[in-house]
Amino acid sequence: MNITFYDSTEEMLDDLNQAMQTADENTQEWQKAIKKGDCFWQDTEYGFQIYGKVLKNAYREKHLKNYRFCKCYSEAYPEGEMGDVHTSVIGGLLTRAEFEEKIKAL
Repeated sequence: MNITFYDSTEEMLDDLNQAMQTADENTQEWQKAIKKGDCFWQDTEYGFQIYGKVLKNAYREKHLKNYRFCKCYSEAYPEGEMGDVHTSVIGGLLTRAEFEEKIKAL
């Protein structure tokens, strides 16, 4: 995990905007098409995968177009947690049966 220190809020927001733009540029077409009801897996830097289900399609705000509201499960949160996921970090799609099997095994 990296920690970045900023001299101003403006510098932090500029860095955040640049990171969001880079993530959007690196999003593949199949990832942009992910929608409500889709299930997916995502690798982590911690050596385990996250399994998620999309609860809400893309947001209306243009800068949030590649975010999806999801419920995600992992070894760290086997009971699941809700939050936003940028589609660029999604590694692949799962069928509903595959998703259920993965979270049952946690």
